[in-house]
Order: sequence, then C-alpha cells, then structure tokens
Amino acid sequence: MASANFDHIPERRENWAEAEFKGKAKSVITVRDDHVLISDEPAGFVGGFGGENAGPTPTGYLATAFAADIPAMLNRIARELGFEIIALRARVQFAWNPRGIAGAEGIAPTPFEAVSDIWIKSSTDEATIDKMKSDYERRCPLYNLFKKAGCRMVENWHVEH
Repeated sequence: MASANFDHIPERRENWAEAEFKGKAKSVITVRDDHVLISDEPAGFVGGFGGENAGPTPTGYLATAFAADIPAMLNRIARELGFEIIALRARVQFAWNPRGIAGAEGIAPTPFEAVSDIWIKSSTDEATIDKMKSDYERRCPLYNLFKKAGCRMVENWHVEH
C-alpha cells in the first residue's frame, strides 16, 4: 500500500469519553455517540478501597478495547489484501504489577506483558496471512500503544486454512 493515495482520509480524528464518579470505585462513562458504560472494581481490589463490581475495571476496559481492535484491524487489512475472513476471534491478556498502581516506589503501573491469542479461518495462503500479520503489527493503534510503552508483546496465531 506504499503507493496508495490517502488524501481522502483526514489527518486527525478524535474520540472522547467522560467519566462521572459515583462513589467508592464506580464511574459512569459516556463515550462519543452517547454510549454509556459502567466501570467499577471489586471490593478491596488491588489493595484499594474497591467498589461493588458493577462493571469492568478501567484496565478491564483496556483489555476489552485491545481485544476488539484486533478483529477490526485484521478485517480491514484482509479486505485490502483481497481475501475474506471466514471466522475470527481474539483474546487479550496483559499483566502489570498492582504495587505500581498502589503507589510503591520504583514500580511502573504500566503493563509489562500483553498476550494475544488470535484464531482465524480463511481460505487464503500462508504468505498472505503473513503479510496481514506484519501489517497488523505496524498499523494497530493499541498494539503499538502497548509496545511503545515497553510492554513485551506475544501473539499466538491459530490459523486454519
């Protein structure tokens, strides 16, 4: 796609979310286009005060966003490469040291490892799948956010032809 013309794509796009604190560890979040989410923590979560477990934790939403971004990006890339994905599923798990969130000196609160399991079924050849993998690693915003934060990235691809 090096020779593609990107003039029709804007140079900047924004997304937004607004969180309103509701007590303990709970927030009601409104996202662009009026989607509403609840974020909360279990009681005593990560040594904190915790909440009522009324929704995913903020880091749970981060894993959710990353897991959702994988199929979106892979489907886009597959269409650009001219093949159809028959089935696709992604699972993301990341690890961090909760002591950093709790305020321990010298411990980063950022994730240090992200593992993605990606199950894909397609009739295309292995070389095209390899091109899609390479494009995904270069273009996926959340993959690159984790990677540039120093997170060890692990992808387990389960490809069925």
